[in-house]
Amino acid sequence: MFCQLLTNIFPSVVILYVVGEVGITAGLHRLWTHRAYKAKWPLRLILMISSTLAFQGTIYQWSRDHRVHHKHSDTIADPHNINNGFFFAHYGWLMCKKYPEVTEKGALIDMDDILNDPIAQFQRKHIRSLVTLLAVILPTIIPMILWKESFICSFSVNMFRYFFNLHLTLCVNSVAHILGNKPYNK
Repeated sequence: MFCQLLTNIFPSVVILYVVGEVGITAGLHRLWTHRAYKAKWPLRLILMISSTLAFQGTIYQWSRDHRVHHKHSDTIADPHNINNGFFFAHYGWLMCKKYPEVTEKGALIDMDDILNDPIAQFQRKHIRSLVTLLAVILPTIIPMILWKESFICSFSVNMFRYFFNLHLTLCVNSVAHILGNKPYNK
Protein backbone atom coordinates (compact mmCIF):
# COMPACT_ATOMS: atom_id res chain seq x y z
CA MET A 1 0.00 0.00 0.00
CA PHE A 2 1.40 3.42 -1.02
CA CYS A 3 0.29 5.27 2.13
CA GLN A 4 -0.53 3.35 5.28
CA LEU A 5 -2.95 5.77 6.90
CA LEU A 6 -4.61 8.02 4.35
CA THR A 7 -7.12 8.87 7.05
CA ASN A 8 -4.29 10.57 8.95
CA ILE A 9 -2.14 12.05 6.21
CA PHE A 10 -4.98 13.32 3.99
CA PRO A 11 -6.52 15.67 6.61
CA SER A 12 -3.07 16.97 7.54
CA VAL A 13 -2.34 17.77 3.89
CA VAL A 14 -5.70 19.53 3.53
CA ILE A 15 -4.87 21.62 6.60
CA LEU A 16 -1.44 22.52 5.16
CA TYR A 17 -3.11 23.38 1.85
CA VAL A 18 -5.56 25.75 3.59
CA VAL A 19 -2.76 27.31 5.66
CA GLY A 20 -0.78 27.92 2.46
CA GLU A 21 -3.79 29.45 0.70
CA VAL A 22 -4.39 31.76 3.68
CA GLY A 23 -0.74 32.82 3.44
CA ILE A 24 -1.20 33.58 -0.25
CA THR A 25 -4.60 35.26 -0.07
CA ALA A 26 -4.57 37.08 3.28
CA GLY A 27 -0.80 37.60 3.35
CA LEU A 28 0.85 37.94 -0.04
CA HIS A 29 -2.18 39.25 -1.89
CA ARG A 30 -4.29 41.35 0.48
CA LEU A 31 -1.77 42.45 3.15
CA TRP A 32 1.51 42.89 1.33
CA THR A 33 0.56 43.47 -2.31
CA HIS A 34 -2.58 45.59 -1.97
CA ARG A 35 -2.05 46.93 1.57
CA ALA A 36 -5.77 46.23 2.17
CA TYR A 37 -5.28 46.14 5.93
CA LYS A 38 -2.62 46.69 8.58
CA ALA A 39 -1.34 43.80 10.67
CA LYS A 40 0.79 43.73 13.79
CA TRP A 41 3.99 41.69 13.76
CA PRO A 42 2.53 38.44 15.21
CA LEU A 43 -0.02 38.16 12.38
CA ARG A 44 2.58 39.21 9.78
CA LEU A 45 4.89 36.48 11.11
CA ILE A 46 2.14 33.85 10.88
CA LEU A 47 1.26 34.97 7.35
CA MET A 48 4.94 34.95 6.33
CA ILE A 49 5.26 31.37 7.60
CA SER A 50 2.02 30.39 5.85
CA SER A 51 3.04 31.96 2.55
CA THR A 52 6.49 30.36 2.78
CA LEU A 53 4.77 26.99 3.25
CA ALA A 54 2.99 27.66 -0.06
CA PHE A 55 6.45 28.13 -1.68
CA GLN A 56 5.59 30.85 -4.20
CA GLY A 57 8.60 33.08 -3.77
CA THR A 58 9.38 35.84 -1.34
CA ILE A 59 6.93 38.46 -0.14
CA TYR A 60 8.99 41.00 -2.08
CA GLN A 61 8.95 39.04 -5.38
CA TRP A 62 5.29 38.06 -5.17
CA SER A 63 4.14 41.58 -4.26
CA ARG A 64 6.28 43.30 -6.89
CA ASP A 65 5.14 40.95 -9.65
CA HIS A 66 1.50 41.30 -8.64
CA ARG A 67 1.71 45.10 -8.40
CA VAL A 68 3.27 45.21 -11.87
CA HIS A 69 0.56 42.86 -13.10
CA HIS A 70 -2.21 45.14 -11.85
CA LYS A 71 -0.57 48.30 -13.18
CA HIS A 72 0.17 46.81 -16.62
CA SER A 73 -2.39 44.01 -16.94
CA ASP A 74 -2.52 42.22 -20.29
CA THR A 75 0.32 44.29 -21.76
CA ILE A 76 3.91 43.34 -22.57
CA ALA A 77 4.88 44.64 -19.09
CA ASP A 78 2.51 42.17 -17.37
CA PRO A 79 4.63 39.34 -15.89
CA HIS A 80 1.98 36.75 -16.86
CA ASN A 81 0.40 38.42 -19.87
CA ILE A 82 -2.53 36.33 -21.15
CA ASN A 83 -1.88 37.67 -24.66
CA ASN A 84 1.18 35.40 -24.75
CA GLY A 85 -1.13 32.38 -24.51
CA PHE A 86 -2.79 30.30 -21.85
CA PHE A 87 0.32 28.25 -21.01
CA PHE A 88 2.49 31.35 -20.63
CA ALA A 89 -0.04 33.05 -18.35
CA HIS A 90 -0.54 29.89 -16.31
CA TYR A 91 2.98 28.56 -15.86
CA GLY A 92 5.30 29.59 -18.68
CA TRP A 93 6.12 32.99 -17.17
CA LEU A 94 7.79 31.16 -14.26
CA MET A 95 10.00 29.17 -16.62
CA CYS A 96 11.52 31.92 -18.72
CA LYS A 97 13.40 35.15 -18.28
CA LYS A 98 11.15 38.16 -17.77
CA TYR A 99 10.59 40.44 -20.73
CA PRO A 100 12.71 43.62 -20.42
CA GLU A 101 9.49 45.66 -20.12
CA VAL A 102 8.43 43.62 -17.07
CA THR A 103 11.81 44.18 -15.41
CA GLU A 104 11.80 47.87 -16.34
CA LYS A 105 8.29 48.48 -14.97
CA GLY A 106 9.00 46.31 -11.91
CA ALA A 107 11.93 48.56 -11.02
CA LEU A 108 9.55 51.54 -10.95
CA ILE A 109 7.07 49.96 -8.52
CA ASP A 110 7.14 51.45 -5.02
CA MET A 111 8.28 48.64 -2.73
CA ASP A 112 9.27 50.77 0.27
CA ASP A 113 6.59 49.20 2.48
CA ILE A 114 8.03 45.72 1.87
CA LEU A 115 11.63 46.93 2.15
CA ASN A 116 10.77 48.48 5.53
CA ASP A 117 8.98 45.40 6.86
CA PRO A 118 11.47 43.43 9.00
CA ILE A 119 9.48 40.20 8.64
CA ALA A 120 9.42 40.47 4.83
CA GLN A 121 13.14 41.23 4.83
CA PHE A 122 13.92 38.31 7.15
CA GLN A 123 12.06 36.01 4.77
CA ARG A 124 13.83 37.52 1.74
CA LYS A 125 17.24 37.03 3.34
CA HIS A 126 16.57 33.44 4.49
CA ILE A 127 14.14 32.21 1.81
CA ARG A 128 16.08 29.08 0.82
CA SER A 129 16.41 27.82 4.38
CA LEU A 130 12.82 28.75 5.23
CA VAL A 131 11.34 27.04 2.16
CA THR A 132 13.46 23.95 2.69
CA LEU A 133 12.31 23.68 6.29
CA LEU A 134 8.69 24.87 6.07
CA ALA A 135 7.63 23.63 2.63
CA VAL A 136 9.66 20.44 2.26
CA ILE A 137 11.27 18.98 5.40
CA LEU A 138 8.60 19.53 8.07
CA PRO A 139 5.57 18.54 5.94
CA THR A 140 7.46 15.41 4.87
CA ILE A 141 8.90 14.36 8.21
CA ILE A 142 5.90 15.03 10.48
CA PRO A 143 3.70 12.25 8.97
CA MET A 144 6.70 9.92 9.19
CA ILE A 145 6.99 10.62 12.92
CA LEU A 146 3.32 10.88 13.88
CA TRP A 147 1.85 8.09 11.73
CA LYS A 148 4.90 6.05 10.73
CA GLU A 149 4.32 6.88 7.07
CA SER A 150 7.00 6.02 4.56
CA PHE A 151 9.25 8.73 3.20
CA ILE A 152 7.91 8.23 -0.33
CA CYS A 153 4.30 8.61 0.81
CA SER A 154 4.98 11.67 2.96
CA PHE A 155 7.11 13.39 0.34
CA SER A 156 4.75 12.58 -2.56
CA VAL A 157 1.63 13.73 -0.75
CA ASN A 158 3.40 16.95 0.28
CA MET A 159 4.48 17.61 -3.32
CA PHE A 160 0.89 17.02 -4.47
CA ARG A 161 -0.22 19.63 -1.93
CA TYR A 162 2.40 22.07 -3.20
CA PHE A 163 1.43 21.62 -6.86
CA PHE A 164 -2.26 21.95 -6.02
CA ASN A 165 -1.56 25.22 -4.12
CA LEU A 166 0.56 26.51 -6.98
CA HIS A 167 -1.86 25.66 -9.76
CA LEU A 168 -4.84 27.12 -7.94
CA THR A 169 -2.95 30.42 -7.69
CA LEU A 170 -1.82 30.18 -11.31
CA CYS A 171 -5.42 29.67 -12.47
CA VAL A 172 -6.04 33.28 -11.47
CA ASN A 173 -3.36 34.32 -13.96
CA SER A 174 -4.68 32.17 -16.78
CA VAL A 175 -8.30 31.03 -16.41
CA ALA A 176 -9.53 34.21 -14.71
CA HIS A 177 -7.96 36.37 -17.42
CA ILE A 178 -9.66 34.40 -20.16
CA LEU A 179 -13.07 34.29 -18.46
CA GLY A 180 -12.94 37.37 -16.21
CA ASN A 181 -13.99 40.98 -16.71
CA LYS A 182 -11.51 43.58 -17.93
CA PRO A 183 -9.73 45.90 -17.30
CA TYR A 184 -7.88 45.04 -14.10
CA ASN A 185 -6.80 48.54 -13.18
CA LYS A 186 -6.99 48.57 -9.36
